Amino acid sequence: MGLFDRLRAKTRGILTAAEPEKGVPPASEADVRSRLLAIQGQGIETSEDDGEIAVAWSAKVAGAGVGGAECEYLYRAITVSLDPEEHSATGICLKKTTEAELGASGLTASKGWERGQHMGSEKLTVLAWLGPHTVEGGATEQGYTFHWSDLRDPVIAAVTGAGWTYKPKKI
Repeated sequence: MGLFDRLRAKTRGILTAAEPEKGVPPASEADVRSRLLAIQGQGIETSEDDGEIAVAWSAKVAGAGVGGAECEYLYRAITVSLDPEEHSATGICLKKTTEAELGASGLTASKGWERGQHMGSEKLTVLAWLGPHTVEGGATEQGYTFHWSDLRDPVIAAVTGAGWTYKPKKI
């Protein structure tokens, strides 16, 4: 595998499209939507609004000193739009850190959200997992590392596993 191939693999779904495996027939839009809404994990919640699907991760974390807050609320999401004619899904990342807890309806409000094709990770001390069920006591001595791939990889797997192409949305 050459340098270009490694670079392309690392940027799959961020800078380049993620294609389905050869021979996988395209599933219906309803199946792709169902696959995306079935994504789950610690602090992960899925929702649908105005035809878009949001796969979001949220947690209450120890404050990083922003305004002297003892805790902050982190919200990280990927919103996905489906194009059944092209058998493609287009996604963009949303990021917000706030001192106030947001409800599920806060995920769809684009004002104040940082939009883009985020990547990398964040080392955190989780005080509580948010999402469909708030779970206290997420903190450990080692902390927790949030990776954007924790959201992006299941989204890409759901889309490409259904025979569709996942494309990063341009800002």
